[in-house]
Amino acid sequence: ALMWLGRDGGATSTSTFVPPLPEDVGQNIIPVYCSLLAAVVVGLLAYVAFKCWHTCRQKQQLAKARAAELGTAAEGEKLHSDSGVFLDTHSLQEPHQIGKAPRLETRPYSSVPQQQREEVERLLESGGPSGDWRGLAARLGYGDEAIGTFARGQAPARTLLATWAATEGATVEALCLALAAMGRQDVAECLAGPGDASSMV
Repeated sequence: ALMWLGRDGGATSTSTFVPPLPEDVGQNIIPVYCSLLAAVVVGLLAYVAFKCWHTCRQKQQLAKARAAELGTAAEGEKLHSDSGVFLDTHSLQEPHQIGKAPRLETRPYSSVPQQQREEVERLLESGGPSGDWRGLAARLGYGDEAIGTFARGQAPARTLLATWAATEGATVEALCLALAAMGRQDVAECLAGPGDASSMV
C-alpha cells in the first residue's frame, strides 16, 4: 500500500492496484487442458485394450491346459484298463488267426446257464496237468494278492469267475481263449462246446 502525508500531517493509505491478466493468458490454458484430457483418454483406451488382450490370452491358455489335461486323463484311463485285470483277447487271437478258426461267442460270461458254470467251476477246482483256477486267474490278470484272497473262500473258482464276470470284456470268447492258452481244453469244451473249443488249438 502507498502512504503519504496529508495537509493536516496525518497518514493516508490507498489499496494496491493490481493490473488485470491479459485475455490471451486464459485462452492459452485451454489447449493445455485439452491436451491433458486427450492423453488421459488415450491412456484409458490403451489400458482397456491391454486388459482385454490379457484376458483373452489367459482364457486361451486355460482352454489349452484343460484340453491337455483331458487328453492325459483319457490316455491314463486307457493305460489303466490295459494293465488291469482285463484280458487282452486280441493278443490271444493272433496265434490262431492263421488257421482261420471260426469266431466264438462274444456273449457275456454272466449269461452262461448256472449248471454249465458250475461244471466249469468244478473242473477248475479239481485241477489238472495244465493248471487249475489259479493259473486261470493269472491269465485273466489277477496278481498274487488277489489269488490269495480267492483261495481263502470256500469256492475259489466261483469267486474268481464271479469277480471277473463283473469286469469289462468278460465274454465266453475271452474265457475260452484263456483256458486254451493254459492248456485246459477240457474246460473250454465244457464252456463253448467241442467244435468251437478244438478250433482254438
